Amino acid sequence: MRRKLFLNLNVLTQNKKNPKATAFAVEDGKFIAVGAEEEILQLKNDETEIINLRSSQSEKNKLIALPGFNDAHIHIWKVGNLLTYMLDLRGVKSIEEMQEKLFEYNNNNPELDWIQARGFNEAFFTDGRIPNKNDINKVIKDKPVCIIRTCAHQIVVNSKALEIAEINNLTRSPHGGEIKFLPNGELAGHFTETAIGLVLNKIPKYTAEQYRKMILAAQDEFLKYGITSATDPAVAEDLLEVYKQMDKNGELKIRINAISIRVPDGTNKISTNPNLYNSDNLKINAVKFFADGGLSGKTAALKNFYKNSNEHGVLRLEKNLFKKLARESHDAGFRIATHAIGDDAIEMVLNVYKEISTQNKNNINHRIEHLGFPSRENLQLMKEFNISAVMQPIFIYELGKNFREYLPDDYLNFVYPAKSVLDSGVNLALSTDAPVVKNINPFLNIKSATDRKDFDGFEIASNQNINLDDALYAYTMGSAIANCDEKNIGSIEVGKFADFVVFDEKNFSDSQITNTHKVKSTYISGELMKS
Repeated sequence: MRRKLFLNLNVLTQNKKNPKATAFAVEDGKFIAVGAEEEILQLKNDETEIINLRSSQSEKNKLIALPGFNDAHIHIWKVGNLLTYMLDLRGVKSIEEMQEKLFEYNNNNPELDWIQARGFNEAFFTDGRIPNKNDINKVIKDKPVCIIRTCAHQIVVNSKALEIAEINNLTRSPHGGEIKFLPNGELAGHFTETAIGLVLNKIPKYTAEQYRKMILAAQDEFLKYGITSATDPAVAEDLLEVYKQMDKNGELKIRINAISIRVPDGTNKISTNPNLYNSDNLKINAVKFFADGGLSGKTAALKNFYKNSNEHGVLRLEKNLFKKLARESHDAGFRIATHAIGDDAIEMVLNVYKEISTQNKNNINHRIEHLGFPSRENLQLMKEFNISAVMQPIFIYELGKNFREYLPDDYLNFVYPAKSVLDSGVNLALSTDAPVVKNINPFLNIKSATDRKDFDGFEIASNQNINLDDALYAYTMGSAIANCDEKNIGSIEVGKFADFVVFDEKNFSDSQITNTHKVKSTYISGELMKS
């Protein structure tokens, strides 16, 4: 690849030793120089391509260049699934509207053996309740239907699906999950946490080609928003093989960190550690566990009760089993990423991390996904053992109504405490967890981190807001550190891959940032991918 000089920029490098520049040079897909234009122009030769990115001759219109955004926790194939083979119910306002969409989708897709949908959130329903089998039976009863709640920790199915899954009133709930019942004692068709696997494992698996199409669709969507790297945080064995094959075929447009799931829902089978894999576009060096459930659906494991309830969530993993499997993976050189939101779950996870890290000091950077309510002691331990916090400020925006409705004040005023994480010296990585949320725009996520406002304008734990500079760092270098990939990506720095985004600097400040900011162009390895 011939040398390229990119000029007339306001470069926010995210390299703390050299935070700003006005130009950089790229060759063979990597940055070879970063600095002032005069310095960079000295690298020009007869074959050099000059790329002037100023939108006009006015300094006011100089464009900003940032390292490509790195979404450290986003379910890549599931984002693609909602773009291809699954009905998207995010944003529906009532059970009636949900029924209408299901009816229409079924009529338009008569070839489907199962109707699958995702995205309802009862907090936004005028009905104010979770749907049940009877709600689905009213519109589809001759074909199995499975609807995943927005959090993916709960599902609702119709009677036909219960029949196929051979679930009846005598079926026992697995550890860490629950089969729900109606007041009359009938099955509700409602399953939480590990129990969802009782149904999901009966649905025919997607083919490798279908997974491929989902991943391709998701990548194209990511590039629109300047996302050049992403972590898929719970990948089954068959999907790992698809990722590897796509990498070998040159079909991975972005850089993907795939985290293998060790304990799939609804089965007693424990997956083995995958084979370590490392290429420019694909890394497989971490495993995933679920310690608890989702906060928006009141299944995250709290030490105290949810508001106006006798529920305090669920610990999905028995501690001794978790310790055994985590130690096995740690000793084999794998990083561990554990979903832990509630304070009860976080405490258990950190106790296990501490024990396995003390016994075998591999100097491995483990992660906690979400980290809803860490204590001061939790954060001290995370700092001591170099554990990253992978958070989703956009939850405040899209799921804040759930939090306000379900959380006692002492929890609500400390939910997803990004500032406390940074103040403790813990590495913070930002992400969206899509399709749990609908909007994957990094600028909206950054806005949520800086203003802590939900969709209705309510501020939630406003003392935990972080500034724009910290949010940008967390979305780039912080995510790279969480992936143990900071030597290759995360900053505009000599020797790293030339992955960067360009956008207009107008109104780009702590107080003015909005979700209306748009990426003007996205580059990977110095090549324009989206404009």
